[in-house]
Amino acid sequence: MTRDLIDRLPFGLGCLRRMNLLLLACVIALMAIGVCFVYSANSIRDSLKLQSLYLDHARMAAAGIFIVLGLAYLDCRRLLRWSWFVYLLSLVLLVAVLVMGETRMGATRWVFGFQPSEFAKLALILVLARLLGRPEARRDIWEFLLALLLAALPVALILMQPDLGTALVFGPVLLLMLFAAGTAPRAWSGAVAAGVLAVALVLGAITLQEQPGTPAGLRRAARQATFFLDDYQRDRIVDVLYPDRDPLNRGWNRRQSQIAIGSGGLWGKGFLKGDQNLLGYLPQQVSANDFIFSVLAEEKGYVGALCVLLLYAGVVFSALQVAAVSRDGPGRLLGTGIAALFFCHVFINIAMTIGLLPVTGLPLPFISYGRTFMLTVIVATGLLQSVAVHARRTRAQMDAP
Repeated sequence: MTRDLIDRLPFGLGCLRRMNLLLLACVIALMAIGVCFVYSANSIRDSLKLQSLYLDHARMAAAGIFIVLGLAYLDCRRLLRWSWFVYLLSLVLLVAVLVMGETRMGATRWVFGFQPSEFAKLALILVLARLLGRPEARRDIWEFLLALLLAALPVALILMQPDLGTALVFGPVLLLMLFAAGTAPRAWSGAVAAGVLAVALVLGAITLQEQPGTPAGLRRAARQATFFLDDYQRDRIVDVLYPDRDPLNRGWNRRQSQIAIGSGGLWGKGFLKGDQNLLGYLPQQVSANDFIFSVLAEEKGYVGALCVLLLYAGVVFSALQVAAVSRDGPGRLLGTGIAALFFCHVFINIAMTIGLLPVTGLPLPFISYGRTFMLTVIVATGLLQSVAVHARRTRAQMDAP
C-alpha cells in the first residue's frame, strides 16, 4: 500500500522510491556529524564568523537533501549530455583562478568565493563517463590517451595554484574509470606501474637528500630530481619519512593530530571536551576542515571514529552497488568514478591525520567545512541517486516480457 501511494505522487516523484536508501541514510548521518563537529572545532574561536560556520554547514546540509532529491528525479543520461560543457567550464574557471584568483594561506585557489578545483573533479568524472561509456567506444590506446589528456589539463592548472593534494586525486579516479571501462588494459597497467615507480623514485630522491652520508654530487642530483616540489611540499614528505626529526616545526600539525586521536581512547573525552582543540594545539585555521577527524576522534574516541568509517564504507559500497546494477555504460562509470572520489578523499584525509601520509588539504566528505567541496559531494550523491533510480527503471523495463 505504501509503495502504491508513493507511485501516485505528482510530477513523477514516485520514482524516488527506487533511490539507494543506504546511501541516503549514510550521507544524512555524516552531514549531521559534520554540523556537530564543525561547531565543536570552532566553539572556542574568538571570531564570531568562525563560531557560526556550523550554521553555514547546516544550511548547506539541509539544502543538499533537496538537491539530491532533485537530481535523483532527473535522468542522469540527460545530464550527461552537458558533460563536455561542464568540463570546458571547469577549465575556464581554473584559468580564471590563475588570472584573478584570491590568495589564502599562500595558495591561489579561489575565484568569486568559489574553488574551481573541487568542481573540476566532478567535471572530469562526467566527461569520462560520457566518453568511455559510449556503446561505440573503441577502448583502444587512442581513447586511453584522450582520457589521459582530459585529466592532464585540469591537473596542470591545479598544480599551478599550487595544490598538489587536490591534483593527486585525479590519478586514481582516472585509472579506476579506465579499468571499469576496460580501456587499453596494457596501457592501464603500464600507467599504474609508472605511477608506482614515480612515487618510489621521488621518495628515494628525498631519502638520499636527507641521509647525512650521501655524496654532494648525488645529493645535488637527487635535489634536481624533485625540482617540481615546492619547499613546503618536500618538508611534508620528509616529515612522514622522518617523523621525529622536527616535531616542533614542520611536524607540529601531524604530531598534534596524532596526540588528539590517540588521547581519545576507546570512548573519547566527550563532546566539546577535546584538550588538543580547546587549548589550540590543533591548527585553528583548518581544524574544522582538514583536521576535523582529529577533533572527532579525540572527543568520541575509537568507537566514534569507527562509526564514521562504517558510514563512509556504506557510502562507497552504495556507490559501487549503484554502478553494478546499472546497465547503462555511462551510468556505471559515473558510479565508479564517484565511488573512487569518495574513497580517495576519506583514505587520504584520515591517513594524513594519523601520520601515514603527508599533510594535504583534502577535506573529509560531508563532515569537513567547505562550501565548494560540500556542494560538490552533494551533487555527486544526487548523480548517484539518479543512476540508481533510472538504471533500475531501465533494467526493469528490459527484463519485462
